Amino acid sequence: MKATVSKEELVSLGFKPNQAKTILHDARQIMVKRGKTFWANPRLQVAPRAIIEKVILGFPLNGGESHGKD
Repeated sequence: MKATVSKEELVSLGFKPNQAKTILHDARQIMVKRGKTFWANPRLQVAPRAIIEKVILGFPLNGGESHGKD
């Protein structure tokens, strides 16, 4: 599992494109507030998976794994 998440990955998990963009933006802003200025770049199209899972969504991302549906 990668340490970052892209907009395309979030969309493939069922989020709408604008929701995915907002999630990435919010996660990057949290990192900037924590002193990680690397994440302040608005052209950066990824965000840390840990922040998205723990702080923003509150549940782990599966990365497109099967959910038991056939």
